[in-house]
Amino acid sequence: MSKIIPIEESIEMRNEYTTQISPLIETRRGIGYSATDFGWIDLQELKDYLNLLDQVEKVNDKSISGVRIYFSAYPDAAIFESTRDQVLYQARETFFMVPTVKVESTPISLQYENLENLPFCIEPNNAAIDKLKGDFVVINGLLNGRDNPSGTTDTNYSNKTSLIMNRMTLAPPPSE
Repeated sequence: MSKIIPIEESIEMRNEYTTQISPLIETRRGIGYSATDFGWIDLQELKDYLNLLDQVEKVNDKSISGVRIYFSAYPDAAIFESTRDQVLYQARETFFMVPTVKVESTPISLQYENLENLPFCIEPNNAAIDKLKGDFVVINGLLNGRDNPSGTTDTNYSNKTSLIMNRMTLAPPPSE
């Protein structure tokens, strides 16, 4: 597998994060704050997620090109402003995964393939029957400035089906 890296490189990369990036986060967050070191996903949950993506491909007869992993952070608030849901890990760094759909190439995306594989949600044909069957709609709010936003994009996410995976266990755990 060409994506497997040597153990030594992984240790060097982690050390770069813990010595160069973590201190910046911790300084910004305040005394006593420990930056998130890693997130953990149960293997069965990861398999279930991949099975869900396989199911989405089958019911829509469309290909999912890959998965983007976004670095992110929970708000420093008790609830999300957008959904009014509870924030599980207040003010903690995290990541989330979003399936991607391939769009047309541009001169820059020919050099950087990831720019033509964009995050999407589903606009169901009939959510009451099957919320996974419908149009793949690019999530405009997750695009990078150099992404190729061709295809169907949207900024209204109500009545769309999310395939975004988050809520992994983070370390260190939030302080009590």
